[in-house]
Amino acid sequence: MAAFMAWLDSQPLWLVGLLLFGLFWLAALVGRALHRPGDHGKGDTGLVVSASLGLLALLLGFTVSMAVARYDLRRQATLQEANAIGTFLYRTDLMPAEIRNRTLAALEGYVEARLRVGRMGEAAAGVSEAKRITQQAATDMWREVTAVHAQLPDPSVQLLLVESANQMFDMATARDAALANRLPVTLVLLLLFFPIASLVLIGYVGGRSTGVHLTASTELILLLTLVLLLIADLNRPRSGSIVTPMGPIEDVGALLAARKAAAPS
Repeated sequence: MAAFMAWLDSQPLWLVGLLLFGLFWLAALVGRALHRPGDHGKGDTGLVVSASLGLLALLLGFTVSMAVARYDLRRQATLQEANAIGTFLYRTDLMPAEIRNRTLAALEGYVEARLRVGRMGEAAAGVSEAKRITQQAATDMWREVTAVHAQLPDPSVQLLLVESANQMFDMATARDAALANRLPVTLVLLLLFFPIASLVLIGYVGGRSTGVHLTASTELILLLTLVLLLIADLNRPRSGSIVTPMGPIEDVGALLAARKAAAPS
């Protein structure tokens, strides 16, 4: 199942949309093929179709709500991490000039690594590489923070620097967790099963009729495909068209570049 989800994430959204549209049409055709001219009880079957579509609508609404909530969580985590980086940046003014310059250089690499985390796509290898680079940059920066002790004996200043650095690393961990918070695999499978089952029933009830029924079925299949594509897009935090905005971290990076350029040698 993990391999299937990895394969699905690696495909472009337009291809996923085409596959879903074709799969749903196939389900409707299977239902039409199962219909027999002598079948009766269409009224009762229509009730089953209505109940199935009602459950499908409930499932889609619930899933969209979950996907949007996860998107908001990722957006808030990005903002909080940017605030933590900005706080640490300002507190580097308390450092001796030599250590501050080295710290700003390490912080610049750290910010680039944190931006890269949100742009590496959904492939596990890329995400792992971005996290490795982040860890290396964090190690370099922590080495400079701990070096302050020898030249700046004031314990209150040391505490401020250590606390802000720890908070920055904690916010990075929280953002990584938010990026990894995807929809459950069971729910994704239900999102595939329910439309297929409903369209088989619709095809069975409609039989081999054409005209209005065919047009309505096509419209329903198109709408289902679009809703599922929206959910898939929201469930791809590092790719797709609805990616998590990284403007706050980019703004901190621009501020860091300006302060680094203005720092005395």
